[in-house]
Amino acid sequence: MPALLDTVSGFAQLASQFPDESIFVVWLNPYWGPIAHEGKRFEQMKAYTGNRDRVTAIVTIPDLKGETYGRDFAEMLQDRQTFEEALEDRTRTIMTRQRLKLVKSQLFDALENAAVMS
Repeated sequence: MPALLDTVSGFAQLASQFPDESIFVVWLNPYWGPIAHEGKRFEQMKAYTGNRDRVTAIVTIPDLKGETYGRDFAEMLQDRQTFEEALEDRTRTIMTRQRLKLVKSQLFDALENAAVMS
């Protein structure tokens, strides 16, 4: 829970530090649990409602199975790798790379469907 509150607070601080014409795409990642606090979803939290006009899209990362897809995605992020780097990383198993390929496809599809406006 502290990570959620830190992240939401960080978003609000980030938004306050950029010019008013700056826009944001918010990524919601349910890997560590529901994105809610005291019964409020992200879209109901003050950090979002106060910056709603600057958020051009909210993309929810699919709820990935923790012991496979979720673990692989988390490790890729912890290794600070892009999908391309992780997919070409021969130290990762074939199954891991295949799962990451599927996660990449899901995320890129979600971003395309988010109708991000400039």
